[in-house]
Amino acid sequence: MPLTPFQTAVLRLLAQNRSAASYVAGGIVLNAREPLRWSADVDVFHDAEDAVMHASDADMDTLRRAGYSLHQEIWTPTFRRAWIARGDQGVKLEWCLDSAWRFFPIEPDEVLGWRLHWFDALTNKALAMGSRAETRDLVDVVTYADRCPVHAAVWAACTKDPGFGPMLLLNQMRRNSRVDLAELREMGALLEPQALKARWLEHAAHAETEIERAGSAGIEVGLAFVHASGAIGWFDQPGYLPHRATLGGALPRVVGARYGM
Repeated sequence: MPLTPFQTAVLRLLAQNRSAASYVAGGIVLNAREPLRWSADVDVFHDAEDAVMHASDADMDTLRRAGYSLHQEIWTPTFRRAWIARGDQGVKLEWCLDSAWRFFPIEPDEVLGWRLHWFDALTNKALAMGSRAETRDLVDVVTYADRCPVHAAVWAACTKDPGFGPMLLLNQMRRNSRVDLAELREMGALLEPQALKARWLEHAAHAETEIERAGSAGIEVGLAFVHASGAIGWFDQPGYLPHRATLGGALPRVVGARYGM
């Protein structure tokens, strides 16, 4: 897992406060599986406003009693940010309100306590990349493209923001695919700038072709396509069945016939 010893100590301490209602999300979840970069902050998501307040207060109390120094930077009912430090080491913690609309249930984790499923984290990254130009988003999307095709993540992500259609989201991601060398080095990503951009352009071009093909076939926007093994694929791959996002997420039932066309 791409965590410093300091981050690991903080997260292990706070794991006792995590639950299916207060779980780690963001880049740390993705890089736990494909460790290609460091994360400067930790995101803790919640489905309700009172959960944000309760979890942040509990975490701050736990850290204070453990001897950490704390600095509150932003403190609202739906979003809270604090800098956690000991000596010359620190980490930024953010407690956020997020939609409970997701594909899979929250999962237990040995270090993090509870965390968002990697596919939901990836669809969130696609939406983030559609709205901002952050090199870390590009690194995460490209890193996962061999495990989950970009078009599959983009297609599914649209159910979380119906204002996006798949092609609109992909085009916004293209506009925001900026590679900042300083950011790339700071996060310790094991990718060279030109190789990163070349891989993204290749995946994006393939995604455009597949999105157009799915649209012509009349495939419902917002579906994920899941194999019995848990792998994410595409609508016409044998053994992959449609799976919808729900409130709280659900494990797919991969039985029956392949999704009809």
